[in-house]
Amino acid sequence: MTWGWTISIPQECDIVVVGGGPTGSIAASNLAMEGHDVVMLEKAEHPREMVGESLIPDFWKFTDQIGATAKIENEGFVSKSGAVVSWAGHRRGHSFADFGYERSALHVERDRFDQILFEHASELGAATYENVTVNEVATPDSGRDEATVAYTVENGSGELKTRLVIDATGQSGLISRSRKLRYVDDAFRYLALWGYFEGSRFMDLNGQIHDHSDLGRHRPVTAINALGDDGAAGWSWHIELRDKTSVGLVLPVSGLKELREPSESWEDFFGRAVMTVPGLGDLLEGARLIPDSVRSIRDYSSRSEQLSGPGFLLAGDAAGFVDPIFSVGVVLGMYTGAAAAWAADRIIKRPETAESVRKIYDNQVEGRIEVARSLALPRYQPDNQVSALAKQSVQFERSAVKELMYVVSSFTTRSENWRELIGDEPPELHEGQLRELDPVSESE
Repeated sequence: MTWGWTISIPQECDIVVVGGGPTGSIAASNLAMEGHDVVMLEKAEHPREMVGESLIPDFWKFTDQIGATAKIENEGFVSKSGAVVSWAGHRRGHSFADFGYERSALHVERDRFDQILFEHASELGAATYENVTVNEVATPDSGRDEATVAYTVENGSGELKTRLVIDATGQSGLISRSRKLRYVDDAFRYLALWGYFEGSRFMDLNGQIHDHSDLGRHRPVTAINALGDDGAAGWSWHIELRDKTSVGLVLPVSGLKELREPSESWEDFFGRAVMTVPGLGDLLEGARLIPDSVRSIRDYSSRSEQLSGPGFLLAGDAAGFVDPIFSVGVVLGMYTGAAAAWAADRIIKRPETAESVRKIYDNQVEGRIEVARSLALPRYQPDNQVSALAKQSVQFERSAVKELMYVVSSFTTRSENWRELIGDEPPELHEGQLRELDPVSESE
């Protein structure tokens, strides 16, 4: 829908959530369930285009939390069994079931997945609005928990006064950019380039390749391939969806000039480059790149120097994002959305605890981001010590999750990062937790 002068955004409320992705919807849903007067403002209109289709099974705990699980199950998204990673001359795979997970990981169309959660938040009582651009979040100098949200719609503008703002604006980073708190993580200066194919084949957990028509009979994996011998030149993803396939390249910014012809469009470069990746090109043989589907984002790994303050909380990618190689982005966003709802609820109910609540929130979110960052670093950097918060955060995970962290980090020659983070010797894995498959050949 497109809002005009009849737009019904109120002039005040308890909490404003800016951004209608999974982070914002989880935050708004939890707050509505607690009885708060919450308004969620989304810049686009659902269903909206979004990348990040691979979900690890941990996301179910958040859909359980807000009562949206049945809607996700009934949608019929693609169930994936795990991942197969081709890296440094090895092809290895893992199944989530071998690490104690009883519920499936999914490949989802993010436009539909996000829409389900957004509409669910509305059903729970959150006042949700689309096609609303938030221009500024102003907080008073007094340090009180209050804010003014200035916004525009197609035919007008307005202001909304609130106690707290949860910034879930993703890579836009509304508050951190406007306050110059956001900085690019120098360890991850990459360009992500992705597009969608029709008619691609897919791989199962045993490394066998199947036609797209076999999707109902065989469960796919997320297929990751290193570019070059050790991944220093980047990596690729292949995610089979119901009617198309998401394919992406992650490339170091420093080497882009040598890879792309001067007059070559990004779409032509992408279509050519993906076919040269051993393993990936084989899956795409005979497939068709959907015209105008190629998108890119540069220097996407970033952090904010401040995660909260009087009148605001940063959540999801607005708080920080790292390399997406382990598919933790959506789950981390949902976690921070739930944590932001927890913090906002307590600050409003007991204002005298605001400072201590924000400190707890900052520590929890920073620790989780640093765990993801540490495991995704291309190589351990002794001059960049893993934070104590990350080490503390990972200790709360159950043993099977730590084993899974070790396995996936070892797939991409990042096991040293895991050792630094955990501080232990490698775990003893049981049969099936790390599957050695036939390696990818250059001719494949």
